[in-house]
Amino acid sequence: MIALYVKNLTKTYKNFKLEVQELVLESGYIMALLGRNGAGKTTLIKCILDLVKKESGEVLIFEKPFNCDEVQIKQRLGVVLENPIVPGYLKPKEVKEIMKAFYKTWDDKLYKKLCDLFEIDQNKKIFQLSKGTVMKLSIALALAIRPDLLILDEPTSGLDPVARNQFVEILQEFVQSEEKAVFYSTHIVSDIENVADFVTIIDGGKIVFSSSRESIQDDYCIVKGAANEYDKIPKSAVLSLKKSSLSFEALCRKKDVKLFQDEFVVEKPSIEKFYVMLVRRDEEDEVLEVV
Repeated sequence: MIALYVKNLTKTYKNFKLEVQELVLESGYIMALLGRNGAGKTTLIKCILDLVKKESGEVLIFEKPFNCDEVQIKQRLGVVLENPIVPGYLKPKEVKEIMKAFYKTWDDKLYKKLCDLFEIDQNKKIFQLSKGTVMKLSIALALAIRPDLLILDEPTSGLDPVARNQFVEILQEFVQSEEKAVFYSTHIVSDIENVADFVTIIDGGKIVFSSSRESIQDDYCIVKGAANEYDKIPKSAVLSLKKSSLSFEALCRKKDVKLFQDEFVVEKPSIEKFYVMLVRRDEEDEVLEVV
Protein backbone atom coordinates (compact mmCIF):
# COMPACT_ATOMS: atom_id res chain seq x y z
CA MET A 1 0.00 0.00 0.00
CA ILE A 2 1.07 3.58 -0.65
CA ALA A 3 1.19 5.18 2.81
CA LEU A 4 1.88 8.74 1.59
CA TYR A 5 1.42 10.33 -1.83
CA VAL A 6 1.99 13.99 -2.72
CA LYS A 7 1.42 15.42 -6.20
CA ASN A 8 1.87 18.99 -7.53
CA LEU A 9 1.67 20.55 -4.06
CA THR A 10 2.25 24.31 -3.76
CA LYS A 11 2.22 26.79 -0.90
CA THR A 12 3.40 30.40 -1.16
CA TYR A 13 4.56 32.78 1.54
CA LYS A 14 5.93 36.30 1.11
CA ASN A 15 9.54 35.22 0.57
CA PHE A 16 9.18 31.49 0.02
CA LYS A 17 7.38 29.04 -2.27
CA LEU A 18 6.99 25.31 -1.76
CA GLU A 19 6.63 23.31 -4.99
CA VAL A 20 6.61 19.52 -4.72
CA GLN A 21 5.93 17.72 -7.98
CA GLU A 22 5.70 14.19 -6.60
CA LEU A 23 6.51 12.22 -3.46
CA VAL A 24 5.66 8.55 -2.90
CA LEU A 25 6.24 6.46 0.25
CA GLU A 26 5.12 2.85 0.34
CA SER A 27 4.39 0.87 3.50
CA GLY A 28 7.37 -1.02 4.91
CA TYR A 29 9.91 1.74 4.30
CA ILE A 30 11.55 4.75 5.96
CA MET A 31 11.94 7.89 3.88
CA ALA A 32 14.28 10.60 5.15
CA LEU A 33 13.52 14.18 4.12
CA LEU A 34 16.80 16.09 4.23
CA GLY A 35 17.13 19.84 3.98
CA ARG A 36 18.72 22.85 5.58
CA ASN A 37 16.80 25.05 7.99
CA GLY A 38 14.31 27.00 5.91
CA ALA A 39 14.40 24.58 2.98
CA GLY A 40 10.70 23.74 3.28
CA LYS A 41 10.66 20.53 5.37
CA THR A 42 8.27 21.78 8.06
CA THR A 43 6.02 23.55 5.55
CA LEU A 44 5.71 20.33 3.54
CA ILE A 45 4.82 18.32 6.65
CA LYS A 46 2.26 20.90 7.77
CA CYS A 47 0.65 20.82 4.31
CA ILE A 48 0.54 17.01 4.43
CA LEU A 49 -1.18 17.15 7.83
CA ASP A 50 -3.51 19.98 6.73
CA LEU A 51 -2.11 22.19 9.49
CA VAL A 52 -1.38 24.69 6.73
CA LYS A 53 -3.71 25.01 3.75
CA LYS A 54 -2.01 24.17 0.46
CA GLU A 55 -2.81 26.31 -2.57
CA SER A 56 -2.94 23.42 -5.00
CA GLY A 57 -2.03 19.78 -5.36
CA GLU A 58 -3.03 16.43 -3.93
CA VAL A 59 -2.11 14.70 -0.67
CA LEU A 60 -3.19 11.11 -0.05
CA ILE A 61 -2.62 9.19 3.19
CA PHE A 62 -3.33 5.47 2.89
CA GLU A 63 -4.58 6.28 -0.62
CA LYS A 64 -7.30 8.64 0.64
CA PRO A 65 -7.45 12.45 0.93
CA PHE A 66 -6.76 13.44 4.54
CA ASN A 67 -10.07 15.31 4.87
CA CYS A 68 -12.06 12.44 3.31
CA ASP A 69 -11.92 10.20 6.39
CA GLU A 70 -9.98 12.33 8.86
CA VAL A 71 -10.90 10.50 12.06
CA GLN A 72 -10.08 7.07 10.65
CA ILE A 73 -6.80 8.27 9.14
CA LYS A 74 -5.76 9.93 12.40
CA GLN A 75 -6.26 6.61 14.18
CA ARG A 76 -3.47 5.20 11.98
CA LEU A 77 -1.21 8.25 12.04
CA GLY A 78 1.52 9.08 14.56
CA VAL A 79 2.99 12.60 14.46
CA VAL A 80 5.99 14.24 16.15
CA LEU A 81 6.45 17.94 15.39
CA GLU A 82 9.65 19.94 15.85
CA ASN A 83 7.89 22.00 18.50
CA PRO A 84 5.60 19.48 20.22
CA ILE A 85 2.12 20.71 21.11
CA VAL A 86 1.73 19.27 24.60
CA PRO A 87 -0.13 21.19 27.37
CA GLY A 88 2.53 22.38 29.81
CA TYR A 89 0.24 22.32 32.84
CA LEU A 90 -0.38 18.55 32.52
CA LYS A 91 1.77 15.67 33.68
CA PRO A 92 2.89 12.95 31.22
CA LYS A 93 0.64 10.39 32.93
CA GLU A 94 -2.34 12.73 32.43
CA VAL A 95 -1.55 13.21 28.73
CA LYS A 96 -1.35 9.43 28.45
CA GLU A 97 -4.90 9.07 29.74
CA ILE A 98 -6.18 11.61 27.20
CA MET A 99 -4.42 9.82 24.32
CA LYS A 100 -5.66 6.46 25.58
CA ALA A 101 -9.26 7.68 25.38
CA PHE A 102 -8.91 8.78 21.76
CA TYR A 103 -6.89 5.95 20.18
CA LYS A 104 -8.32 2.43 19.92
CA THR A 105 -4.87 0.91 19.36
CA TRP A 106 -3.23 2.57 22.39
CA ASP A 107 -0.56 0.30 23.92
CA ASP A 108 0.04 0.92 27.65
CA LYS A 109 2.94 -1.53 27.83
CA LEU A 110 4.76 0.08 24.93
CA TYR A 111 4.25 3.57 26.38
CA LYS A 112 5.69 2.46 29.74
CA LYS A 113 8.60 0.73 28.03
CA LEU A 114 9.48 3.86 26.04
CA CYS A 115 9.08 6.18 29.04
CA ASP A 116 11.36 3.92 31.09
CA LEU A 117 13.88 3.83 28.24
CA PHE A 118 13.83 7.63 27.90
CA GLU A 119 13.69 8.16 31.70
CA ILE A 120 10.59 10.36 31.56
CA ASP A 121 9.26 11.38 34.97
CA GLN A 122 5.48 10.82 34.87
CA ASN A 123 4.79 13.04 37.87
CA LYS A 124 6.43 16.30 36.77
CA LYS A 125 4.40 18.89 34.91
CA ILE A 126 5.46 19.12 31.28
CA PHE A 127 6.61 22.74 31.58
CA GLN A 128 9.15 21.50 34.15
CA LEU A 129 10.71 19.06 31.66
CA SER A 130 13.67 19.87 29.41
CA LYS A 131 13.17 20.37 25.67
CA GLY A 132 14.80 17.00 24.99
CA THR A 133 12.53 15.21 27.47
CA VAL A 134 9.41 16.81 25.97
CA MET A 135 10.56 15.54 22.56
CA LYS A 136 11.08 12.06 24.03
CA LEU A 137 7.58 12.20 25.48
CA SER A 138 6.16 13.17 22.08
CA ILE A 139 7.96 10.22 20.48
CA ALA A 140 6.63 7.83 23.14
CA LEU A 141 3.07 9.12 22.70
CA ALA A 142 3.24 8.85 18.89
CA LEU A 143 4.58 5.28 18.97
CA ALA A 144 2.22 4.06 21.70
CA ILE A 145 -0.81 4.51 19.44
CA ARG A 146 0.71 1.80 17.20
CA PRO A 147 0.41 3.90 14.02
CA ASP A 148 0.74 2.60 10.47
CA LEU A 149 2.40 5.84 9.33
CA LEU A 150 4.78 7.87 11.48
CA ILE A 151 5.46 11.46 10.38
CA LEU A 152 8.40 13.06 12.17
CA ASP A 153 9.61 16.67 11.90
CA GLU A 154 13.13 17.04 13.31
CA PRO A 155 12.42 14.44 16.04
CA THR A 156 16.01 14.35 17.32
CA SER A 157 16.05 18.10 17.99
CA GLY A 158 17.26 18.54 21.55
CA LEU A 159 18.12 14.86 22.04
CA ASP A 160 21.54 13.84 23.34
CA PRO A 161 23.61 11.30 21.31
CA VAL A 162 22.50 8.35 23.46
CA ALA A 163 18.81 9.18 23.04
CA ARG A 164 19.29 9.73 19.31
CA ASN A 165 20.84 6.30 18.96
CA GLN A 166 17.98 4.74 20.95
CA PHE A 167 15.49 6.49 18.70
CA VAL A 168 17.10 5.15 15.51
CA GLU A 169 16.93 1.61 16.92
CA ILE A 170 13.23 2.14 17.73
CA LEU A 171 12.55 3.22 14.14
CA GLN A 172 14.28 0.16 12.75
CA GLU A 173 12.15 -2.05 14.95
CA PHE A 174 8.99 -0.12 14.02
CA VAL A 175 9.27 -0.82 10.27
CA GLN A 176 10.04 -4.51 10.62
CA SER A 177 6.36 -4.94 9.86
CA GLU A 178 5.79 -4.31 6.16
CA GLU A 179 2.57 -2.51 7.05
CA LYS A 180 4.40 0.42 8.72
CA ALA A 181 6.02 3.47 7.14
CA VAL A 182 8.05 6.44 8.40
CA PHE A 183 8.42 9.91 6.85
CA TYR A 184 11.31 11.51 8.72
CA SER A 185 12.40 15.14 8.31
CA THR A 186 15.85 16.14 9.55
CA HIS A 187 18.94 18.22 8.80
CA ILE A 188 21.19 15.84 10.81
CA VAL A 189 22.42 13.41 8.16
CA SER A 190 24.07 11.03 10.62
CA ASP A 191 20.63 10.21 12.05
CA ILE A 192 19.51 8.52 8.85
CA GLU A 193 22.78 7.17 7.34
CA ASN A 194 21.95 3.58 8.24
CA VAL A 195 18.21 3.68 8.79
CA ALA A 196 16.59 5.32 5.73
CA ASP A 197 15.47 3.19 2.80
CA PHE A 198 14.83 6.26 0.67
CA VAL A 199 16.38 9.72 0.74
CA THR A 200 14.57 12.84 -0.44
CA ILE A 201 16.41 16.17 -0.49
CA ILE A 202 14.54 19.46 -0.48
CA ASP A 203 16.19 22.82 -1.14
CA GLY A 204 14.60 26.20 -1.75
CA GLY A 205 11.15 24.65 -1.53
CA LYS A 206 11.78 22.10 -4.30
CA ILE A 207 12.64 18.41 -4.27
CA VAL A 208 16.10 18.20 -5.86
CA PHE A 209 16.59 14.47 -5.31
CA SER A 210 14.46 11.47 -4.32
CA SER A 211 15.59 7.88 -4.62
CA SER A 212 16.76 4.84 -2.67
CA ARG A 213 19.69 5.16 -0.28
CA GLU A 214 21.62 2.54 -2.27
CA SER A 215 21.28 4.52 -5.49
CA ILE A 216 23.42 7.32 -4.06
CA GLN A 217 26.48 5.08 -4.09
CA ASP A 218 25.40 2.87 -7.00
CA ASP A 219 24.57 5.64 -9.48
CA TYR A 220 26.65 8.64 -8.38
CA CYS A 221 30.29 9.44 -7.65
CA ILE A 222 32.59 12.24 -6.51
CA VAL A 223 35.30 13.15 -9.03
CA LYS A 224 38.37 14.95 -7.65
CA GLY A 225 41.30 16.57 -9.39
CA ALA A 226 43.49 19.64 -9.89
CA ALA A 227 41.63 22.83 -10.76
CA ASN A 228 43.38 23.18 -14.14
CA GLU A 229 42.19 19.68 -15.11
CA TYR A 230 38.49 20.38 -14.61
CA ASP A 231 37.89 21.38 -18.26
CA LYS A 232 38.55 17.77 -19.29
CA ILE A 233 35.20 16.79 -17.78
CA PRO A 234 32.15 17.40 -20.01
CA LYS A 235 29.88 19.94 -18.31
CA SER A 236 26.91 17.71 -19.07
CA ALA A 237 28.40 15.10 -16.70
CA VAL A 238 28.55 17.46 -13.71
CA LEU A 239 25.55 17.73 -11.41
CA SER A 240 27.21 19.88 -8.74
CA LEU A 241 30.66 21.43 -8.45
CA LYS A 242 32.91 22.74 -5.70
CA LYS A 243 35.99 24.44 -7.09
CA SER A 244 38.91 26.33 -5.56
CA SER A 245 42.07 27.78 -7.10
CA LEU A 246 43.89 24.49 -6.47
CA SER A 247 41.37 21.68 -6.82
CA PHE A 248 37.82 20.67 -7.62
CA GLU A 249 35.21 18.16 -6.50
CA ALA A 250 32.37 17.32 -8.83
CA LEU A 251 29.26 15.26 -8.21
CA CYS A 252 28.57 13.17 -11.29
CA ARG A 253 26.48 10.25 -12.46
CA LYS A 254 28.68 7.17 -12.73
CA LYS A 255 27.50 6.39 -16.25
CA ASP A 256 28.79 9.79 -17.41
CA VAL A 257 32.38 9.42 -16.14
CA LYS A 258 33.42 6.08 -17.61
CA LEU A 259 35.41 7.64 -20.47
CA PHE A 260 37.65 9.78 -18.23
CA GLN A 261 37.51 8.15 -14.78
CA ASP A 262 41.12 6.86 -15.01
CA GLU A 263 42.41 10.44 -15.17
CA PHE A 264 40.93 11.50 -11.82
CA VAL A 265 40.23 10.28 -8.30
CA VAL A 266 36.72 8.80 -8.28
CA GLU A 267 35.02 8.03 -4.95
CA LYS A 268 31.66 6.76 -3.75
CA PRO A 269 29.75 9.53 -1.96
CA SER A 270 28.36 9.11 1.55
CA ILE A 271 24.81 10.37 2.03
CA GLU A 272 26.24 13.40 3.84
CA LYS A 273 28.70 14.23 1.05
CA PHE A 274 26.04 13.78 -1.59
CA TYR A 275 23.63 16.01 0.35
CA VAL A 276 26.21 18.76 0.97
CA MET A 277 27.25 18.83 -2.69
CA LEU A 278 23.66 19.43 -3.72
CA VAL A 279 22.63 22.11 -1.26
CA ARG A 280 25.67 24.11 -0.18
CA ARG A 281 25.80 27.74 -1.32
CA ASP A 282 29.19 29.24 -0.49
CA GLU A 283 30.27 32.25 -2.48
CA GLU A 284 33.31 30.47 -3.93
CA ASP A 285 31.24 27.46 -5.02
CA GLU A 286 29.58 26.88 -8.33
CA VAL A 287 26.48 24.75 -7.82
CA LEU A 288 24.68 23.23 -10.76
CA GLU A 289 21.15 22.17 -9.86
CA VAL A 290 20.20 18.53 -10.32
CA VAL A 291 17.54 17.98 -12.96
